[in-house]
Amino acid sequence: MKKIFLIIFLSIFSLGFSQKKKKGKAKVVAEKETVIIYTETEAETSNEPRIIAGFLKQNPGHQRSDFFKKKLMTIIMADNSAEAKPTIKPLSKNKIEKIVSNNELNKGKDVAINKSPERNVNFASVSSSSKKSEASDKNKKTAAMLSHIFNDDPSDKEAYINIKNRSNCRLIVKISGKKYYNLDVPAKGQNFILIDKGEYVLTTMVCDAKYSSLKRISKDIEIQLDVAD
Repeated sequence: MKKIFLIIFLSIFSLGFSQKKKKGKAKVVAEKETVIIYTETEAETSNEPRIIAGFLKQNPGHQRSDFFKKKLMTIIMADNSAEAKPTIKPLSKNKIEKIVSNNELNKGKDVAINKSPERNVNFASVSSSSKKSEASDKNKKTAAMLSHIFNDDPSDKEAYINIKNRSNCRLIVKISGKKYYNLDVPAKGQNFILIDKGEYVLTTMVCDAKYSSLKRISKDIEIQLDVAD
């Protein structure tokens, strides 16, 4: 009888120990927060307007400024092609040029732009179809981001967060504070959002690991998330 009780006791003890061991192996999130610094190599290889525009702002008077301005304009015009994305209420090419060229950090030589008949592109439009709506949202986001990056006003009330997702899982990052935002970040990808400066709680699930962090957002930052080894 004693042997039976001993066997039962050892079985219960082993089960409890194994469960504690499993709990001890719970995944945790590895986070890295940095101030965003754009390099010439990134601007050279990237097709993201945000990166090229950021490099231009951080490196006023750079010897290749004209090249990067042209590249930025080419990407913006291509992304907002009237042929590729039929829209209504288009914004003229000249207005886009002002966003890129009309700022203190980019004084110098004017960017040589092909003076072919003006082609209208869209940064803010209203459309009935889902594709037009998605294009409109993307264009609004790009316009707001470029205006923010080239804004020299120290009283600017907005900042943006860029989330780099190094994990193999898609993230839905909830940003909660005086306003609420959701940011969809693809696996092994990145995404950014422009928000009002202030204090926010960022929460998400990085695969099976829970992430929650209090952030005081007073400048543009980049947050890299992954599952710790």
